[in-house]
Amino acid sequence: MWILGTAEGESPSVADVVAAFEETARLLSARVAAMGRTAVFYVWYDAQALQLRCSTASVTRRTLPFGAKVDPDAPLAGIVENYLSGFWPETDEGFVLPVWSVDLGLLVTPVVGSATCRTR
Repeated sequence: MWILGTAEGESPSVADVVAAFEETARLLSARVAAMGRTAVFYVWYDAQALQLRCSTASVTRRTLPFGAKVDPDAPLAGIVENYLSGFWPETDEGFVLPVWSVDLGLLVTPVVGSATCRTR
């Protein structure tokens, strides 16, 4: 598990955090492809813990391992904005967890700023 942060009193910009996750996805995709595998990298805001979280899984973007309903096509900038503002979502029966996800691996390259990938 990694914990990333800034110096005390500093706050990262949405663009900085988005760029960091997009670069992470790009680098992970190359590593996963080199192993001849596929995976999904995904990011979500855990409001209860007030944390941005990310993970990889050997599943599809439509079958991410959450107990709640998930929107795997949520824009990363919106998730980061919610985190940085300390947004607390209403979690009623209709709650859908916004998740930014990208496919990793065999000949796929994440498209910057998008939750989709294109083949080379």
